[in-house]
Amino acid sequence: MSRLIPFAPIAATLVVVAVQWLFAFLTADPLVAAVLLAGFLPPHLHHLWSAAHARRPRAGEWTLLLMAVLYGAGVVLVGPEWYLAGAQLLASIFVVLRPPWSVLAGGMLTVGAVWLYVAFAPNATPGWFVIALVGRAGATVVPAWFAGALYQLRAARAELAAQAVLGERLRIDDELAGTVGTELRVIAAGAAALRDEDPATAERELRALVDGSRRTLAAARRMIRAYQRVPLRAELDAAVALLEAAGIRTTLSVPRGDLTSDELTSALRSAVDRLLHDDTVRAATITVTRGGDQFRLTVAANGTPLVDAEVSP
Repeated sequence: MSRLIPFAPIAATLVVVAVQWLFAFLTADPLVAAVLLAGFLPPHLHHLWSAAHARRPRAGEWTLLLMAVLYGAGVVLVGPEWYLAGAQLLASIFVVLRPPWSVLAGGMLTVGAVWLYVAFAPNATPGWFVIALVGRAGATVVPAWFAGALYQLRAARAELAAQAVLGERLRIDDELAGTVGTELRVIAAGAAALRDEDPATAERELRALVDGSRRTLAAARRMIRAYQRVPLRAELDAAVALLEAAGIRTTLSVPRGDLTSDELTSALRSAVDRLLHDDTVRAATITVTRGGDQFRLTVAANGTPLVDAEVSP
């Protein structure tokens, strides 16, 4: 669904344009209206697509100027049937220009379009025209703004995840530097001091350095195993948080006590990946049971079993 949201303002524009320009093709010169439509619509869609991706339109001011020129040409060549095309121009103004210029230009366009409608359209109803003009502009620009906000939210979430990974790496680096790094510096300094010692003292000191290096290596291995071996309960909590953030209602059921299983963790990650890539999933259930020395992981999506794995701790 998130991939389709940027297309919402495009679809809304096409529907609005199809309805309002149908009258222009029926009551005015269809060839002139078609030519103006071919030049007027692509810049507007470009503006909406850029807004839906939270970025400024490339050459936005120039394409907006092109739309304004074509709108003026339509007013002259097509007539009152073209006046409501100002809704697309109004939406593009609020996408391309920044306040207060967008408010000023939008107000001038609205006043000018209403004046033209009252002055030249037969049986003019200015109240309806204002509502139609502003409403049709809002029907396209508001979904574009919403899609842009969603795009920024997803980008911010990805940035936060990257910052969390970077912070964890820095923490591990500081911990290694404060423990293993200190021991390695001591070993290096002791080895450098052996150059000036007699053979018997050097042999004794060298044995001590070898013992120290072995202890340092063992400590490094223990730390690395601790980093790699994450408790299953932590993986389960992270999986629930990730699925809930993706809009999937998740129910978790686990037994008491410490849960650690590399095989079950791997199966859980695979199941979560499948759930996140399935757009039809609305609810999920994750259940861990313990039977003696065995763990059983059951994952269901929309009530249908997805994973049923049993492993030893």
